[in-house]
Amino acid sequence: MGIPATVVHVQAVHRFDSPLVTGMLPRPASYLEVLQQGSTHDPSLEDQGYTIDPAGGEPIHTELVFRPYAFLELGDEVADRDGRAWRFDAAWNWRPFDGEQSGTPAWPLKLITRQDEPTPKEAEEVARATAVGNHLDELERWSALTHARPATHQQ
Repeated sequence: MGIPATVVHVQAVHRFDSPLVTGMLPRPASYLEVLQQGSTHDPSLEDQGYTIDPAGGEPIHTELVFRPYAFLELGDEVADRDGRAWRFDAAWNWRPFDGEQSGTPAWPLKLITRQDEPTPKEAEEVARATAVGNHLDELERWSALTHARPATHQQ
């Protein structure tokens, strides 16, 4: 018996410093929270989607299809084309340092901080990846694959 291949999008990654005591072995050291293709995250629902233990005993094969902003890491700080500074907290969660709560960074981006000072190679990778395109391109590519919209972009 098998489960047909399906596309899911990861909502969250949970890591446990000590493996989680669940009563089952092996004890999970991490979980992926996923939603099936076509499902949009609803922040008002307490339980939505599925949890996967990527190192569990089930024979699950995963393949990364697309990761928005794959050239950035959580916590990266960038300056955009207009000189506005931003913190990357997740693909659809940008925090501007000027206190305004609107907008997204205008490409190209310049990597300012990555766990202290970025290496020249890291800075070049971000500059190269954002030389063309924009935030909307990342959003549209993700939405085309997931058949969903991020909760922060719903009307």
